[in-house]
Amino acid sequence: MIIRAVALSAVLLAASAAGAAPAGKSESPRATTAPCFRLSELGGHRIGGPDTLYYSVRRKEVYKFTFSGSCLAGVTHSDPLVLEPLGASNQICKPLDLNLGVAGPITRRCIIKSIERLTPEQAAALPKKMKP
Repeated sequence: MIIRAVALSAVLLAASAAGAAPAGKSESPRATTAPCFRLSELGGHRIGGPDTLYYSVRRKEVYKFTFSGSCLAGVTHSDPLVLEPLGASNQICKPLDLNLGVAGPITRRCIIKSIERLTPEQAAALPKKMKP
């Protein structure tokens, strides 16, 4: 009976350690790969298509915003964009942190699907007309 209790304790201990390890591993990469910047660090922008927007951040980084639907259809780079942080901070780390729209007689709101920081190679590979 004592052997069974020790064996059961060992199995439970091993299971809890195994369950804890993946959680720690999955949180770490998410924290390091999350594209975070402050709203005040945004520079110029270029429209890459009806659902894509490129923004310069901190003058040396390029971020790609992808939208659900064709929110930017018919919009030019000179059309004013409305950027409103959602929440108590102006830190942008995920699509739900930012409300983005195109100003006009009626402001058109865009649903941000993803925010991706481009690598220096990806940013350099953008056509000249797309570079923010």
